[in-house]
Amino acid sequence: MLALRSRILIRNFSNTGYRKPFPTRAAPVRSPWDHVYGLSSVLSALQSKKRSVLDSLYVLESDEKKTTQKKDATLMDKILQLSKEANIYTVAMDKGELNNLTDNKTHQGVVLKASARNPIEISALSSVNNNQYEAVPRVNKRGSEEDRENNSQKEYATIKFDQHNRQPFWIALDEVQDPQNLGSILRTAYFFGVDGVLLCSKNSAPLSPAVSKVSSGAIEMMDIYSSPNLVKFLKESNENGWDIIGAAGDANPSIGLTQFRQNAGEKPVILVLGNEGTGLRTNVKNSCQSFVSIPNACKDDFYGSIDSLNVGVAAGVLISTAISV
Repeated sequence: MLALRSRILIRNFSNTGYRKPFPTRAAPVRSPWDHVYGLSSVLSALQSKKRSVLDSLYVLESDEKKTTQKKDATLMDKILQLSKEANIYTVAMDKGELNNLTDNKTHQGVVLKASARNPIEISALSSVNNNQYEAVPRVNKRGSEEDRENNSQKEYATIKFDQHNRQPFWIALDEVQDPQNLGSILRTAYFFGVDGVLLCSKNSAPLSPAVSKVSSGAIEMMDIYSSPNLVKFLKESNENGWDIIGAAGDANPSIGLTQFRQNAGEKPVILVLGNEGTGLRTNVKNSCQSFVSIPNACKDDFYGSIDSLNVGVAAGVLISTAISV
C-alpha cells in the first residue's frame, strides 16, 4: 500500500509541470577490440601485424561456403595459413553469428578480433634535408614529470622518413566524418604512395572496421597520423618549408591542376581536404598558402547540386595529379 501511494504521489507531482532532469550521458567510449571483417582487410591485418594484438579468427562453417569463388577461396586459404602460423585461436561460426559481430556488414565469411587501430599523434613535419625529414612527436603535457620521463622513449620517439625520386607529399583531412569517404581516401593514398595521411584527433571518423573494409585493407598496411590542433600543425610545418595547399572549389584565386602538379614537384606539399558538408574550416583556410580547384566541365546554366566532387573523388583526382606513378 505504501509503495502504491508513493507511485501516485510521483505521478501527481509530475503532472504539476515538474520535469525530471535528463540523465547525463557520457560520450561513447570505443571498445579496445575491433572485429575486422572482409577477406582483404583480415588478410592485410594478418600480414602487416600493425595491430598490437590479434586475438581470434572467426570463419564461416565449411558447409555454408558452397558458392565461394576461386579468388576468395585462395584468400581464405592464406588467412587460415597465417592464422595457424601466428597461433591465433580459430572458431567456426554460422552466418548469423558472424552477422552479429559485424552489424550485418558484408564480412565474406571471415572476422578477426583484434586490438583497435589508432593514429600516431604528431605536432609537425620537420624541414627536408638531404632527402630526409621527421614527424615531430606530440608531447603529452598531462601526468607527472616522472610518467612523462618513463614514457619518453616509446611515446615521444621521432619518426624519420627517407625520400627518393620526388618531393614528399602528405594529405591532411579536416574533420572528414564519413567512414566511406575516409576509407576511400586511404585506399587511394596507399595505392598512389602518398607519404603520410594526417587526421584531426576530434570530429573525424575513427579507424573502424568499416573504414578498413572500404579501404580494402589499406589502413592495415599504412601508418596514419593525427593532430589535436590541425591549424598549429599546418603553421609549424609551413615554417619548416612545407607548402600548404587547400582543396577548395570556391576559393578565389586558386591554382589549376597543372600549377598544382608543378608545385608538388618542386617542394614538399601538404594537401588539405575538408569536411563533406562544410569544406575547410575558416581557420584552416587561413593556414593555407594557396588553394587548388578541379575545373567543372559542365557548361549548362543549371546543373543542380553537381557543382563539386565528393571529397573521396576529389582526393583521388588531386593525389593522382600530384604524384607521378
